[in-house]
Amino acid sequence: MSVESTLRDAIQKKVVVGFTFDGKNYIGSPHALGERDGTTQVMIYRGEDAHEKRVPPMGEWSVLPLANISDIRLLPGEAFHIGHPDAKAEKDLHKITLRVA
Repeated sequence: MSVESTLRDAIQKKVVVGFTFDGKNYIGSPHALGERDGTTQVMIYRGEDAHEKRVPPMGEWSVLPLANISDIRLLPGEAFHIGHPDAKAEKDLHKITLRVA
């Protein structure tokens, strides 16, 4: 499965993904696919979210080009970050084609 199709599946099912980006391993909750500067990008919350009231999320919002993502896989056992993207991440992604419902 391609990076884009895996991310589409993850967004539709609200499933965390594991992936490599620029040579580093991450986990994240993808929230939207779109474009920035003419390239396909993903808006993703990179990091962990414990979903406990006393434990703050340990991650950040990013908009990443799909071309720099490899080794992507679904991680259905991980907690999906259900928070909302910050204004910067929202602004960085244009022409959104798919978003978490």
